[in-house]
Amino acid sequence: MKLRVASTIGKETSLEVRDDVFGVKLNAPIISQAVRVYLSNQRQGTSKVKTRSEINRTKHKWFKQKGTGNARHGARSPNIFVGGGIAHGPTGLQNWNLKMSSALRRSAIVSALSAQVENIIISNDIAQLDGKTASAQKMLNKMVPDAKHILVVLDKPTNLVLRSLRNLENVYVTQAGRLNTYEVAYADVLILTKEAVKMLEERLGQAEKAETQVEPAAKPATKTVKKASKVSEK
Repeated sequence: MKLRVASTIGKETSLEVRDDVFGVKLNAPIISQAVRVYLSNQRQGTSKVKTRSEINRTKHKWFKQKGTGNARHGARSPNIFVGGGIAHGPTGLQNWNLKMSSALRRSAIVSALSAQVENIIISNDIAQLDGKTASAQKMLNKMVPDAKHILVVLDKPTNLVLRSLRNLENVYVTQAGRLNTYEVAYADVLILTKEAVKMLEERLGQAEKAETQVEPAAKPATKTVKKASKVSEK
């Protein structure tokens, strides 16, 4: 498979990439599962509400028990009153962490990259920015003028590159070693450097199994035993 290589100087070319990283069949359910796991792991689980025992309201009985025609109430803190405690609310002890095996994570991100293969651009010019936001905006306007969410994947981001891109609200920068399925699925356009592509292929590519020739096992040595003929003595 080949990906488009864009450059601000010169004509566009193509780069040969591995099919087991950028050319697999779409697996939408596993991408959805990976996104759900990622978003769930971003939750802190610190939300908390006060129960009726924690509300600072009077516990004094409102009115006498009988004769008023109203229901019997002994405090203003129950959850049925405005300003009362909350029943069955979050306690601040929720654990939203989910797990996903490394094989499933690899399959999800590879499927997401393959689904976005038409929106992937290879460019080393993005790693040569001079630290100015205007230079980065000009380069992106020329490269991807209509993109709303741009994901820039670098092998090693430098301070100048980060300074150039950090003030652009529609641009997100990440490293090839930390790329996840959510970032790939959310982006409209992905801009990768050639070094980032190599890192992704090393990280996500299936290891090629060397064909080892197994020598046939040697036959066990057989020991021939000669039978002694019995000579009958007369």
